[in-house]
Amino acid sequence: MEMLEDTVRAATSKPVQRAAINTALLVSGAGTLFCLAAIATGLFFQNFVPDQFVKTPVHLQYGSGPNPYGVASLTRPPMIKTQQEYDVSVIISMPRSPANVERGNFMVTLYLLGSEDSGKLEADARIFANTHDQFGAHEVIFSSRRPALVPYIDPIVSVAKRLVLLLYHLLVPSSQACKMTVALAERLAFSKSSSLPASAYVEIEAGQDIQIYSAALTMTAQLRGLRWLMFYYRLPTYMAFTAVFWACEVMFMSLAWAIWIAATGFKGPKSSRARKDGRALGGNQADDEGSKDESSDYPYNFPTYGRQLPLKHEPEVKAEYEEERGRQLADIPAAGAEADDEDELYGDDDGDEKRRYDSGLGTSYSERGGESIRRRLSRPTSGHEEDAPRR
Repeated sequence: MEMLEDTVRAATSKPVQRAAINTALLVSGAGTLFCLAAIATGLFFQNFVPDQFVKTPVHLQYGSGPNPYGVASLTRPPMIKTQQEYDVSVIISMPRSPANVERGNFMVTLYLLGSEDSGKLEADARIFANTHDQFGAHEVIFSSRRPALVPYIDPIVSVAKRLVLLLYHLLVPSSQACKMTVALAERLAFSKSSSLPASAYVEIEAGQDIQIYSAALTMTAQLRGLRWLMFYYRLPTYMAFTAVFWACEVMFMSLAWAIWIAATGFKGPKSSRARKDGRALGGNQADDEGSKDESSDYPYNFPTYGRQLPLKHEPEVKAEYEEERGRQLADIPAAGAEADDEDELYGDDDGDEKRRYDSGLGTSYSERGGESIRRRLSRPTSGHEEDAPRR
């Protein structure tokens, strides 16, 4: 039972409660900071690591100019990151029709513009497709113009392939399509100081007779360094970055806590205990001084060893006791008389020889010390000094 009471008393003591509160605050703070570090790492990944392969469709416009053209948006979702190299190309899906095979070479033009896709940009693009003069107030960040050619296939090989894969071509009509990839830029990068393109203008300079199923603009990021590591090893990198962010947060939290303690002058439990001990010591010293002050009104005899003279403490006698002391001195017997107030005679029950008992017995007072005391007490208090009778 006593052990249980001691355990409960120790568990409910102030140091234990203080430690529990500090531990709870530390754990809750560390947990909150860890959640914030995880969220911050996720946002950092989203804003720093680009998509390796982004493809946006280009809807070609026929009949609005000498060549089909189209405008594509590059901001939904954001495709381009600063300080990142890209390979830009146009993918064209077209049938192997006689018109396309007989077309031969043609040109593909790309303009990256700083303005977002809007009605005004569509109108300016239509004007540009007819005049090829300028885009008005729209900033041209990058432009490229590359050739393209429909792949040639020998007629005999083409006929044999169709005969062998006749059933397949009958069931899948899209198998007759031809996909061409026209590279328009390699290792294209944008610095932090330059503006990022918000839209792209693509024109197929093959006349209105060219037959195209679909067209798309592709941007392939050439990842290197930290972005390559974060893209191909997402989970380990995410965990490492979260741990680093969390450690930095805990370090700055500890630094802020230390600065706050230094600024507010907060005293810990040790200082409080020291102050309490100081007060206790101060109180004891005050009590001792008070007791000494109170006891200083009474004489003290300090013990000595051997034949040394006794040490005495004589308090300052107040004026109201001087007359009474004078009357007591008048009652002191003459020389040779026995002082009853100083020494007392005691004998044992068997009638043995009486022995002198000194009031200072136990404090090593000697007879010589007693004579000194009587000599001092026999001094008169009047203005004329008289010789006190000696034994």
